[in-house]
Amino acid sequence: MTYSIAIRTLGTGGDNYRRQLRSIAAQTVQPERVVVYIAEGYARPPFTIGREQYVHVPKGMAAQRALPYSEIASDCLLLLDDDVELAPDTAARMLAAMEAHGADCVAADTFCNHRMPAAAKLKAAAAGWVLPSRRTDKAFRMRRSGAFSYIAAPAAGGCYPSDTAAGPAAMWRREAWLGIRFADELWVEQDGFAYGEDMVQFHKLVVNGGRLFVLFDSGAVHLDSGNSSAAFRRGGQRMYVRTKNTLAIWWRCVYEPAPSPLTALAFAGRALWGLGVAMAAAAGMRRASMLTQYVAGLRDGWRFVRSDAYASIPKYRLP
Repeated sequence: MTYSIAIRTLGTGGDNYRRQLRSIAAQTVQPERVVVYIAEGYARPPFTIGREQYVHVPKGMAAQRALPYSEIASDCLLLLDDDVELAPDTAARMLAAMEAHGADCVAADTFCNHRMPAAAKLKAAAAGWVLPSRRTDKAFRMRRSGAFSYIAAPAAGGCYPSDTAAGPAAMWRREAWLGIRFADELWVEQDGFAYGEDMVQFHKLVVNGGRLFVLFDSGAVHLDSGNSSAAFRRGGQRMYVRTKNTLAIWWRCVYEPAPSPLTALAFAGRALWGLGVAMAAAAGMRRASMLTQYVAGLRDGWRFVRSDAYASIPKYRLP
């Protein structure tokens, strides 16, 4: 199988982007093309390996990924954020895993939930119901509540089926990528930051019958230049955006494809737990906005999924 690399960037990644390009140049299996999709209004970075093609596209984490990639004709697309450094054989490992498992997409495990410190695992569990699982049949499992669990002890170099994945580095069969019509999901960044876009993207493949796998120890390292995510964390509306998208993503990805009272009850429990967390955060940080944003996010998320604007979006489960 042939592959090409597509990078989304603002062009402000600095040394991390330089390291990424150098790692691309060192791949044992070279890509046919390296296309950099840079946001309109941003300048090209000064560093080059001499083979990148730059294409200006509308700005947005989802918008810069939801592309037809008409510049690329390879069998596969290695979609990268601009802060991922690859081992020399990362592309080769991902292509081999794709062929071995008959996968439509193989995503690298770039965030390594199973390796988080104990304190970080407790925080993830308390804040978002993100829990480890001793089951080994899936890398990440979507729950009825819209939260996910992660495999607690994956085998070194293991490649597991999954319900969702992390987005910084993923190898897609070109036809599978085009088949999920990710351009229909640009609603995810309607409030300025595409919170949860990875889940929307990868789970859509699974809901529509595609084969998603997660490759552990792929050699892809997330350097975290933090351009967009840092801006989100600094933003005054992050609790609002997160809560609104959490409800909308649960509705679109989990409830709407297979509605049931148990699924609704599971999210209600998660929402009530989140309310308690928001109340504790507001009291502990002496910031009432943490609570008011949470409540407003739930309210506006519900209004959005019941709106005419949402009704005009093509269904998540494709015909």
